[in-house]
Amino acid sequence: MTGEIEIMEPESAALERRLRFEKFSHEDGWNTAMKILELYGRKMEGREVKKGIGIRIVADGVLIFQYLMDGKKNDSWLIRKQNTVEKFGHSSMYIWEVNERTHAYEALKADPAYAVCGGAFPLIIGGEIWGMIAVSGLAHYEDHELIVKALEELKEQEVLK
Repeated sequence: MTGEIEIMEPESAALERRLRFEKFSHEDGWNTAMKILELYGRKMEGREVKKGIGIRIVADGVLIFQYLMDGKKNDSWLIRKQNTVEKFGHSSMYIWEVNERTHAYEALKADPAYAVCGGAFPLIIGGEIWGMIAVSGLAHYEDHELIVKALEELKEQEVLK
């Protein structure tokens, strides 16, 4: 043992490396949003109380999809999560994971422009952040999970490449 403290890489960093794409069209955005809604529906099966979600997808600086379920009053958390991805170049879950270990982003918790919680994931095309997908309304780790599972399933089905 060298006496050095090993700091483990956040789990979300590996997801960001694995979930990269060659392209992401407006149709891909639609397909991704529909997959998120499908996964949400499965997740809510059997739950007595069903919390609504919002979905926001931005690609190449263009809002290509946004939906707020009944009961959702605004998109402020979606925008905060988007801002976090765009500022730091990582998923908002990555920022949360790093903050849990190091408190490096603790001051951002008080900033209404950002969100130190899961629920927004970068769209990485050719190694560059090209957009993002945000979900809000469930627990932050469930928001993150909906996005990741949707991207994984669509990539596995070769809908996204």
